[in-house]
Amino acid sequence: METIEPDAHRGWLAALDLNLAFWIECLPHTLFCIDADGHPLGYAMWSLDDGTATLVSINVIGSRRRQGLGRLLLDAFEQRICPDGARVVELGVHRANQARLLYEGAGYETMGRDGEYVLFRKVLKDTADV
Repeated sequence: METIEPDAHRGWLAALDLNLAFWIECLPHTLFCIDADGHPLGYAMWSLDDGTATLVSINVIGSRRRQGLGRLLLDAFEQRICPDGARVVELGVHRANQARLLYEGAGYETMGRDGEYVLFRKVLKDTADV
């Protein structure tokens, strides 16, 4: 975070307890990507609210980035939330974070900005229509 959002560091530290509590709440809504030996490679974490899933965090360890794991996690996340009734995904990503290219490539539409964050949204296809 320090290299992507250096101005947000102080705010994150001040709200650490609140952020930690929120992440703990999201643990039931987390996918992990592991290698054949059981080592963690990344995760996707989200919250659900009345048909909308908010992608809270998606992360791949630095040494395994740019190998398609982020897209794999994103696709698995989208498949996982549909049975839970989610039909819309929303997220925000810092404008300097290269992950925004992942979302654009996966069909997410820019819905606006919130300060330094680009807001994205995607309406998922109903599997019954396929």
